[in-house]
Amino acid sequence: IMDTITLKVHAKVTLTLEITGVNDRGYHELDMICCSVSPCDEVRVKKAEETTVTMDGKRAGEENTAYRAAAEVLKECGSALCVDIRKGIPSGAGLGGSSADASAVFRAAVELGLIDGNTAEKLCVKVGSDVVYMMRGGYCRLRGEGEKITPLGEINFRLALVQKEVGASTAEVYRSYDASPVKGLGVPAVLRGEKYYNVLENAAVAKCPSISEVKDRLYGIYGNACMTGSGSAVFAIVPEYADEASFKEKFSDCVFAELVDTVPCGIEIIS
Repeated sequence: IMDTITLKVHAKVTLTLEITGVNDRGYHELDMICCSVSPCDEVRVKKAEETTVTMDGKRAGEENTAYRAAAEVLKECGSALCVDIRKGIPSGAGLGGSSADASAVFRAAVELGLIDGNTAEKLCVKVGSDVVYMMRGGYCRLRGEGEKITPLGEINFRLALVQKEVGASTAEVYRSYDASPVKGLGVPAVLRGEKYYNVLENAAVAKCPSISEVKDRLYGIYGNACMTGSGSAVFAIVPEYADEASFKEKFSDCVFAELVDTVPCGIEIIS
């Protein structure tokens, strides 16, 4: 029986984000279209005597999402896990990096025979509302708090993904959104004829002005640009033949700048 597994878990880009209300738990009701993209974290999980998580060689605390996922597995089946994460998804970017790591722990627990898939999805929701999506991935519409997932078929395109600096936390951006007197335009993006849209953008820019600067720069080159998630990364859809070297040169002042591709799933098993 296998006792160690290594997974690649992909980032997500939020192509559209609407907030449709607040539910009875006090959480925002969302309507988003998301896709998985090539940047990924590599996560190695093995059965162990005690639960530990290291990230890029540093021990992570109990507030870490991967640790919380491992703690849920321990509670569910009595098996502790040793989790080692190598980050490839930038943090504070709105690319789902911390949820990705939690989803990898749950998927690993399934592959190691500790829990079944249905149990994994139930536990995902305890850790974060988009953890189920990060485990499945692909091109999907997400509603509710992000846990109601509708696959939308396949897409295949290239994106420029740029983060000038680490943004505010997701919670801070939502607080900024709630405090703002202007709540989006009140009409779904599709009806406004906008292909890529994020109602959190103004709230995120208030906390991290560089989002706006990167958006303008990308717009100037590719004719489209939008913030992903709660920021601070911005994406633009680019032609297949876009030149990576000149793109990287233009954004060399940023902490993350890559041309990335859509991928069909959230997690791949390496070994």
